[in-house]
Amino acid sequence: MAGGTINTANLTIGGAKLYFCSTVADPKCLPLGNASIQTNTYSLGNIVTSDITPNVTYVEHYSSSNGKRVLDKEVAVTSMINIGFTFDEMNVSNLGRFFLGNVTGSKINVLQGVVDEGSANLVVKTDIGQDLTYVIPKCTLRPDGGLSLDAEKWHEAKMQLRVLEYISGDCVEANATNRGILNATFLVSSFGRLSVAAL
Repeated sequence: MAGGTINTANLTIGGAKLYFCSTVADPKCLPLGNASIQTNTYSLGNIVTSDITPNVTYVEHYSSSNGKRVLDKEVAVTSMINIGFTFDEMNVSNLGRFFLGNVTGSKINVLQGVVDEGSANLVVKTDIGQDLTYVIPKCTLRPDGGLSLDAEKWHEAKMQLRVLEYISGDCVEANATNRGILNATFLVSSFGRLSVAAL
């Protein structure tokens, strides 16, 4: 993939919105850019900061000749993508996820739940630069740091969305035809798909 010429139109400023559904390969994730998952029902609220981190572990091979070692091959042996984010909306749903709790009404039974697994959309929409949508067919949500309780600042909590590989059979859609379409769509991009087209 060739690089482009320098163009200030490629500069981007904007924050992220995260939408999460507790169903793997949920059809609400599609189509790109106009997904029904992108509603308040599935929103994780105000995201203060976020980052996408590809974590790749490599095995390197070196050859030695004339007393000198040189790198001649490297392969990726472990690949994953993590999306770290900080939220500041301390609602029962977000706190339940943060504390890995079971939510009953306004009560959270702390550390009684499991890590949430489902599907998600990460959306960056801005007036400056390219919009971005990352459709994720399979992921988990888990705490990733502390819940700040500073008396002079808004409370914030850190979490992480970990992208998992979608495999055939992960889709639980009841309709066989829809299940086949979803399965085929997500198998092509088993770690999700990015779109930088205008939303």
